[in-house]
Amino acid sequence: MKTDTHTHTSGVSFCSEVTPEEYARLYREAGYGSVILTNHYSRMYMFRYADTWDEQIKIYLNEYHKAKEVGDRAGIPVWLGAEVAISTPQSPYIEFLLYGADEQFFLANPCLYDKSQKELYTICHDNGVLLFQSHPFRDEQGHFPQDPEYMDGTEINCHSYFLRHEEEVRAFADKNNLMLICGSDFHYHRQAGTAATVVPDTLCNVKDFADFLRNNPRPEIFYK
Repeated sequence: MKTDTHTHTSGVSFCSEVTPEEYARLYREAGYGSVILTNHYSRMYMFRYADTWDEQIKIYLNEYHKAKEVGDRAGIPVWLGAEVAISTPQSPYIEFLLYGADEQFFLANPCLYDKSQKELYTICHDNGVLLFQSHPFRDEQGHFPQDPEYMDGTEINCHSYFLRHEEEVRAFADKNNLMLICGSDFHYHRQAGTAATVVPDTLCNVKDFADFLRNNPRPEIFYK
């Protein structure tokens, strides 16, 4: 089945135009078997809707609950992920996708946006969560490859506004023995169905997805 590994909804990712109520329906109609909701988890975004950590994570997870409920009714699993933004010595705003984390992980590990890359990777590694750098060559927005020692993989990002940099991404992944996936960076209705990572239809949750990647670091990908 196809799963989109990089998606956003408007309730907490304010740059998205798609509500959680519309989100699952669009992916069901596009023929996907599952979808991973990786909403923005950054200091900039989360302090826009709450001043305290407890309120921030409550609102963040509630957005996932809304999308999951619609997905359950539509017959398409919506899995929980995140796109965590941190600062590094190389760049003030770098994003990482998390796969394999459940709600308890996010509740037990607050304020991930304040961690260094090494700290974030260690927290993820200790909890069985995979860490992937988002769009590592999107230099238009100040994104550059980060320390490969403290990540598990990276992505071919198919956002329609930016170059994919596929050759550079593949070379970076090959050189550093990183896992490689593909996602749409979904923000707009028209992006549903434009990119996917292909996984077995026997996967039941995002932990299964992370385990699949550990055993299949270069799965089949799809993009238009």
